[in-house]
Amino acid sequence: LWNDVLNACREFVGGASAGIFAKNVRGNRSQLFFTDGRLGAESTKAYFDGLSTIDPSNIVQVLAEVDQAVITSEKLDPEEFSQTRFAREWAQPMGLVDVVVAPIERRGSWAALFGILLHERDGLGSEDMRNRVTMLAPHIRRAIRVGDILGNAKRQTDSFRETIDGLAVGVFLVDSEGRLVHANPAATALFGSDRSIATGAAGLLRLDRTGMRDLLPHGDHSTSGSKIIETQGGERLVAHVLPLTSGGRKFSGLGGDAVAALFVQRAEFDPPSIPGSLAAAFDLTPGELRVLLATLRNDKVVEVAEELGVAPTTVKTHLSRIFGKTDTRRQADLFKLVAAFSSPLKPRTMGSPCHPNG
Repeated sequence: LWNDVLNACREFVGGASAGIFAKNVRGNRSQLFFTDGRLGAESTKAYFDGLSTIDPSNIVQVLAEVDQAVITSEKLDPEEFSQTRFAREWAQPMGLVDVVVAPIERRGSWAALFGILLHERDGLGSEDMRNRVTMLAPHIRRAIRVGDILGNAKRQTDSFRETIDGLAVGVFLVDSEGRLVHANPAATALFGSDRSIATGAAGLLRLDRTGMRDLLPHGDHSTSGSKIIETQGGERLVAHVLPLTSGGRKFSGLGGDAVAALFVQRAEFDPPSIPGSLAAAFDLTPGELRVLLATLRNDKVVEVAEELGVAPTTVKTHLSRIFGKTDTRRQADLFKLVAAFSSPLKPRTMGSPCHPNG
């Protein structure tokens, strides 16, 4: 449907291609809603997956008055534009010379836009083209209810942030230069005031740009991996590195320049977050659960008995029942089972707000 509508709009205005999209002033966040398909999927993807960040016309487009079309070539010197990297790498190879665009809604630094790309054969934008795009803009806004679309984009950003911040593991989003784009509360708490960490042969490593770059994948940026690091106090940490594709990071809302997510946690087993779900799943009694958790902290039955203040025979009886209920036979099997029930979410504190619906 929208393919046909935008084709009709393009024929009415003139030009090479028509589209409805959104971007912010910096251009580091952008999204395509609808297009007539005439530009080509590869070229469209190249723009919205990265080249939009260097589009010199971002500010001109986003800050124009709502429903009032602007012609890019009237706001930017065509000669200067032709010398930009954006023009050389994207516009010129396709023969594109101008854009007539109108904001159809704005929210904060975001604007939803209706635009017509002009080819060399179309020439630069004219007054007639400007008037026609201005005339179409309010009708397009009403037709697509763009307010809902932008609202969905904001809700997506808010949901992503809430999800990241709700994880128990420390999450760092880092750009290609090692700059910190975002750190969730667990990441901040993990390092506290002492943000220095050391790592093997690399010696002292700080969570500055250089330190972050050392943790990032090199060469094949699509490969994830894990690294062991240590605090200056000798505490071991595990950093899992997840490279982010342009599509995956573009709408995180936490920084469109992030190239990797670092998931950092202490290199230790922390079972206190799981007793409830584990006990419910296998119908463990409070006594059995105590023995199970103590078994994870101690190697021998005698040590478990000493920690809990019970007789070794009591521990053996509970362990026998635990093995039977969980269909396991060894302590190693219990470790695997408990790890499977480990929650990735940070525990609530007494002051944590609760959702009204639970």
